[in-house]
Amino acid sequence: MNFHKLPASRTKIVATIGPASQRIEILQDMINAGMNVARLNFSHGDFSSHARTIAAIRRAAELTGNRVAIMADLPGPKMRLRLIENGPVQLKNGDHFTLTSENIVGSRERVSMTYENLPAVVKPGDTLFLNDGFIQLQVESVEAADVHCLVQVGGELSSHKGLNLPGIDLGAAAFTPRDHECLCFAMEQGLDAVSQSFVST
Repeated sequence: MNFHKLPASRTKIVATIGPASQRIEILQDMINAGMNVARLNFSHGDFSSHARTIAAIRRAAELTGNRVAIMADLPGPKMRLRLIENGPVQLKNGDHFTLTSENIVGSRERVSMTYENLPAVVKPGDTLFLNDGFIQLQVESVEAADVHCLVQVGGELSSHKGLNLPGIDLGAAAFTPRDHECLCFAMEQGLDAVSQSFVST
């Protein structure tokens, strides 16, 4: 990674490039509107499609005469809820709610998650967020595969919503084998920056 190639301005306008914005003409418009860092979300797509997008970004930057850095956003560990039967469900302040690493069909009281190591990395008092931060939980206790929580900020919860663990050290689990593959690809492509989720040091 060559951070000296990042655009000189201190403020960066980062835009995520997806299927709707991969065409060179659209990329030129985005660059002319101020985008100077193009973010590629490696949670989606394959390396072939990312390579095509990288080439399109570089061509659009060349045509506009602007410097545009390309950033690889590594997937990180998958932290999502599994299926909730008869969802969505409403969680209210003060409710008791359990996250489990057991592969079950979820209910209003207990829901399975894809991150099986959660019971090992959280402790009573930790704060967890669901549904892009709209729902806030506090860990009350951990028992085998179950993390028992108190709902501090309630809201609507549906299947496959994300789980966020701010300030919780995931250890080696934060950098997955898939992250390593994506990082190697990013280096081969000569990308300018990398972003990683769940950084603790």
